[in-house]
Amino acid sequence: MNEALKSVRVLVLFFFIVLSLALVSNIIPVNKDNGWGFGNGLRYGLDFAGGTLLQLKLGSEATPEVMAVEKTILENRLNSMGLKDIPVRPWGSQYIIIQIADATPAETENIENILRQQARFEERIDGTLAAKGNEVTVDLGPQGAELYNAPGGGYRWAVRVQHNKEGACRFGNAGDGKEGRPVDIFIDRPENTTIVFTEANFQLMGNLTETQDTGSFFFGNTALEVLTNRSVIPVLSYSTNGSDVFDRLTELRSQGYDRVMLAGDEGKIPDDLRNRLEEQGFRTSRMPMGNKTYPEWIAEMTGLKNSLNLAFDPRGECVYQAIIEGTTQTLDSARAEIQTTQVLLTSGNLPVELTLESKSTTPPTLGRRFLMYSFYTGLVAIAAVATIMYIRYRRIEIVAPVMLTMMSEIVIILGMASLIKWELDLPAVAGIIATVGTGVDHQIVITDETLKRTLKTKKTVSIAERIRKAFFIVLTAGSTVVAAMIPLLGIGSGMLKGFAFTTMMGVFIGVIITRSAYAKIIESILRKEE
Repeated sequence: MNEALKSVRVLVLFFFIVLSLALVSNIIPVNKDNGWGFGNGLRYGLDFAGGTLLQLKLGSEATPEVMAVEKTILENRLNSMGLKDIPVRPWGSQYIIIQIADATPAETENIENILRQQARFEERIDGTLAAKGNEVTVDLGPQGAELYNAPGGGYRWAVRVQHNKEGACRFGNAGDGKEGRPVDIFIDRPENTTIVFTEANFQLMGNLTETQDTGSFFFGNTALEVLTNRSVIPVLSYSTNGSDVFDRLTELRSQGYDRVMLAGDEGKIPDDLRNRLEEQGFRTSRMPMGNKTYPEWIAEMTGLKNSLNLAFDPRGECVYQAIIEGTTQTLDSARAEIQTTQVLLTSGNLPVELTLESKSTTPPTLGRRFLMYSFYTGLVAIAAVATIMYIRYRRIEIVAPVMLTMMSEIVIILGMASLIKWELDLPAVAGIIATVGTGVDHQIVITDETLKRTLKTKKTVSIAERIRKAFFIVLTAGSTVVAAMIPLLGIGSGMLKGFAFTTMMGVFIGVIITRSAYAKIIESILRKEE
């Protein structure tokens, strides 16, 4: 046994057990909202944390390309509200499933409202409204986009846009004489809002222009001009006492600007100013810079998603068809630009209308009960396997390593799930059970092959040879399981995807780590008997 403990395979197993326990217990803090404790590092899905499952139905069947755009638009809407951990999963050609785990009724209602609303999409040319979301149509089929080699190297991409009559004529008037200027695309540009900067940031915005590090949406303007002229948002400078801001804000409120965005954290623009503004009837929000660059900060404040070059002069004529194009260095980035542009252009109205088909809620208390039942079921399964193994072999020195390996496999699977922030739900638990089942099968194969004697000579075949033969069977069986799970990864709703992914991850962990270590342990135990 000492030989086994010194084996690299067994040491690797111990290393992964310790690492996984640290991850699952949140000693390595993967879940910053929870403290230490077994299971605190895991993320629980709807089944265990409780929450709501929404099933959205499209008005008609959609192609995979349209489904991908619908999914991305919904994700962008939720992300823009700071809701970045909500999975959005297409299911077939007409349904989208959204799981909202561990949310209050008020949060769930807010998410439903976000999903129902149409995002406010605008195209502006030097601040003049060029087109609104309900005036733009994008062909999401193959003929709606172009991708070809650029003359100077790289790849050129293009997206075709269709305006209705009102949008076409507005675009032509807004772009008259503006060839080479940016067509700014906004999603939910703040309305009736004034942005207040510190004096230092206000002066910096007045001098900040496009550089190699600031991005490409300046088009010769300063950051202040992007905010005031192109985004059409008034900007004020705040001094220490704030008295210079109040008179100007009062004047702007008479023009309908009753919202104030404080561009800085409490250390730069104190809450005293915010409280005074709210006492005066202003609605306020705060947008600190944090770790963002200045262009990223500006884009977040204004809702500016992209700035595209106006490649022609419309001369005031109605523009019914337009082409938005660009150049990238790689084929993958060109395809990504096409999809991003299509998503931005359709964010004002989804390609296919959605309705809320069904809604089911799992209370958190019921979810915790499911989790406890799953734990108890696991304990019963382990006890049953241990009993059957002992009846078969009648040797505790064989049964104990099997049980140790099986429980190690579960711990490591949970550790990896914690590391990659994979949500633990009932399909994932089913995948773990399936993995443990195949693991026990493989260990029985390894054990039986190691104990077997040849019938003709009645002599023991070398243990190393028997282990090699057993591992060939194990690898073949593991490959079969993985091959069977691959098709399930593509099934739409993600419910079977969780089962398939967990099963595949468990098989890989078992073959590479746990079953390899078990083979070394059983080899060491049985070699003493020769």
